Amino acid sequence: MTKQLAKLLLGLLVVAGPACGRKGPLEVPQGRVPMAIERLLAVARDGRVVLEWTNPAKTVSGRPLGPLAEVEIWVFERDIPAAGTSLSTSMVEKSARLAHRLVADPSAAGSFVFDPGPSGPERLAFTARVLDRKGRASDFSPLAVVAIVRPPAVLDRTT
Repeated sequence: MTKQLAKLLLGLLVVAGPACGRKGPLEVPQGRVPMAIERLLAVARDGRVVLEWTNPAKTVSGRPLGPLAEVEIWVFERDIPAAGTSLSTSMVEKSARLAHRLVADPSAAGSFVFDPGPSGPERLAFTARVLDRKGRASDFSPLAVVAIVRPPAVLDRTT
């Protein structure tokens, strides 16, 4: 009888064991996540794009934000989302590419110069997010869309 009871208990552990605990990936409590970057601005200058923004100072719960580690700049080169579209992480990672990762400037402002190259697209859209030193990422900023103005090509007529 004790052998049957031991088998029954072992069977229950095998069946019930995987069902214990929380299911799915671990999630960071939302209150400690940095707010999104504010006022992302993109301006075309001489075939390049100058990006400027304001780093967040608070977490989503309104508490002061600790030091930031990185700023990620993402670029949509095609399939640019409509203005006002809410950008989810999966949407950005699927449709855009990570253009650059910068060490976060301790000041409130940040900037970056993006070179799309001479044969790049005529129109680009950018979004950015910050990561704190514990790896918690903010939401993506609203899009900054810019038309690329390239200097006119100069023909060499010396031949």
